[in-house]
Parts: sequence; structure tokens; C-alpha cells
Amino acid sequence: MNEFEIQRELRRMNTPREPQRDLWAGIATRIEAAPSVVARAPRWRKPAFAAAAGIALAVAAFATLRMQAPPAPSFAAEDARALLRAVKTRAPNDDPRLLAAAIVLDSAHAELQQALAQHPDSPFLVDLLNRTQARRDKLDHFGANAG
Repeated sequence: MNEFEIQRELRRMNTPREPQRDLWAGIATRIEAAPSVVARAPRWRKPAFAAAAGIALAVAAFATLRMQAPPAPSFAAEDARALLRAVKTRAPNDDPRLLAAAIVLDSAHAELQQALAQHPDSPFLVDLLNRTQARRDKLDHFGANAG
């Protein structure tokens, strides 16, 4: 039998056909004969599931507590005063908005330098540090032209 004959036989088999006997009568008798029992989970499964859920919850809580970031280092009062003096020397204009922005950018720059000291091979931190410095330079330029 070649490929052409196989294809022709397959097309001929693709026509609708009637079954040789009625199947529904046998199905109906089996449905009526089957006992109607409601399936319930065995009693031992419920405590097992509760124990597994409790263990999963404990593991998730432990992992969440372990993965929390350590608290960010806070600046001491003298560090804040020194930062404010440094900002005031860099910003001759006494506009409080410019001073506030300079303080935020300088503190972000200091935090990024600390993070870079811990992870010196991080290109993401270097990029953030460069962008922060560029924004600080723009702020200095804006402050010089605003006065």
C-alpha cells in the first residue's frame, strides 16, 4: 500500500458511522445499579493537611524575617549638622527648596557610597552614584543661575 492509498483510506474512514449496538442502555443500567455514596476525605487527612499548612506557614514566616533588609544607618546629629554646613557652602543661594534638595541628594550620595563600599563590583550602584552626582551638578548650576 503506497502513500496515496493510505490517504484515500483515511479519508473514507472520516465519515460518520452508527455504532453496532446501542451503548446508552448499558450506561443507564450501570448508573442505576451504582450505589450513591458521597465521597469524603478520610479523617486522617485533615490533621495532616493542618500540620503541613502550619509547617509551611512557619517556614514562610521564618524566611520572611530572615530576608528583611537590615535597618538603614541613621545619621547622628553631628553628621547632619556637618552635612548642612557642607550643603550651605556649596549653595550660596539661601533658597530653602534648593537647600532641601541638596541635602537629599548629598545624603543619597553618601548612602550610595556606603553601599558601593560593601559591594564594589556592582554596576547598578555605580550607575546610581553617577546619576545622583549628575543631578547634584544640575542643582548647583540651577542654584548659581537662580540667584
